[in-house]
Amino acid sequence: PSSPDQHLLNPFMCGRRVDPTREDDPVWIHAMEYRLACSKMLQRIGPLWRAALILALSEELNTLHLNGDTLEYAIEGDVVDESQVERRRGIIEKHDIFAAALLRLGLLGSWDAKPILDGEAVKNILPQIPKGPTFRTVMDEQAEWMAMHPGAGAEDLTTHLRDFFPNYAN
Repeated sequence: PSSPDQHLLNPFMCGRRVDPTREDDPVWIHAMEYRLACSKMLQRIGPLWRAALILALSEELNTLHLNGDTLEYAIEGDVVDESQVERRRGIIEKHDIFAAALLRLGLLGSWDAKPILDGEAVKNILPQIPKGPTFRTVMDEQAEWMAMHPGAGAEDLTTHLRDFFPNYAN
């Protein structure tokens, strides 16, 4: 049985398997930048993402109403200005597409994801790393790298951290 996130362990694009650590296609890079931005947002709101999405949808629909696009309730047979209906439909569709993208990008539940490398492993990879804010910076870089490289493993992350923070490596 495959998990809902199985496509992230074996990512594909345009019918071919993608190595998330080496892919240089601009479309893939853009998608992963979008994934990173969404990941950062989800880290802040966590499991309340659905409530936040509904609140954003409600706010945008209310803004339409406040800007003079009055909400009309039609009875069967009534004619409603099609542009009003289409604008509302477009707003709802935009939010629906965003929710589907979060699911498709495998980000639901990402707020609970554990880092690939725990603190001890990071200290072994970067033995010269000082404690405090610098250590936090390294852990944040790990989280960003994980968001941009779904399905990649510890070996590739280790290489990245050593390359990114050469002053703390052996």
